[in-house]
Amino acid sequence: MKKLSRILVVALVALTTLSALEAQPVTERQPIKVLVLGMFEVGENKEDFAGEFQHFYEHYFDGSPAYTLNEMPLTLYVNSDGVAGAIAGMGKAQASATLTTILRDSRFDFSDTYILISGCAGMSPERGTLGDVVIADALVDVELGHAWKESDNPAGSETTFMRSSGYDRAGYIPLNQDLARWAYELTRDVELLDDRAAATYRMNYGPLQAAMTPSVRMGVSVTGDNYWHGKGSSEHADVVTAAYGDGTYMVTQMEDNAFGVVALNEGKLDRLIVIRDVVNYDQPYSGQTVLESLDASSGAFAIGMKNGFAVSRPIIDALVAGWDVYQKNTPAL
Repeated sequence: MKKLSRILVVALVALTTLSALEAQPVTERQPIKVLVLGMFEVGENKEDFAGEFQHFYEHYFDGSPAYTLNEMPLTLYVNSDGVAGAIAGMGKAQASATLTTILRDSRFDFSDTYILISGCAGMSPERGTLGDVVIADALVDVELGHAWKESDNPAGSETTFMRSSGYDRAGYIPLNQDLARWAYELTRDVELLDDRAAATYRMNYGPLQAAMTPSVRMGVSVTGDNYWHGKGSSEHADVVTAAYGDGTYMVTQMEDNAFGVVALNEGKLDRLIVIRDVVNYDQPYSGQTVLESLDASSGAFAIGMKNGFAVSRPIIDALVAGWDVYQKNTPAL
């Protein structure tokens, strides 16, 4: 009899506990509409010399809740409009780790999130100018494949790169063309800043470059962990891009294919927007060495940070303002 009483008491306690658990409200994940990633900051997130994230922080996140995600430390800022942002870190390894960590954080709902990458880049002086902003329509990794030095080229060969299909998934990533074109048309007339120091530096490259002023463009963004510099490296990047049938590259940077692979893995590639502002030419001018070019100040860094934000902001704001439509339907012309 006592044993039966104990069983009844235990059962009653269990039922009471289950009822209490069922009565507790389920914590809903916070939906994120747009995730903005810059790669680095120069100092603080506000009120000093701006890196890639500061203008976004000051406009969207100052005073918003901050969440620590890992030991980098990776900090995610989330505002009341559903815009989130973080400093991802430089290079392919850190970029991919950061985006994966963010998208898999159980506190947030990234089901319908647009991912916007905004950072600086280099550019061939033949393609555009300092202060330009480029919206990418494809990503190419210049380090995936089979490559060799020109000095080791077999007799009769005119290339230094051979595409390998085993690398194609990460090596060549076409982006959502409708989304990229929509972003470009939305921002093509945004007034971009120029700088006297940048204008003076352009003159070293010739009269065509000297006459150019910053504008919004579209094209291929090439990724490499090496911060390469030089005409030979630029020509090699064109060889790699051409191997994927995409002509010449427009900008060069160190992270975009990593972001692209993560977006592909997470089923979000059709919502990835890549925006790169040009802060340096990727090769020296006549009479300048590669090392001198690497060490030179083009005068374009500050305007690049401002121009990248000036193009990114209307895209973010349009996505948030039109969320009733864009939550389930990606923008198109």
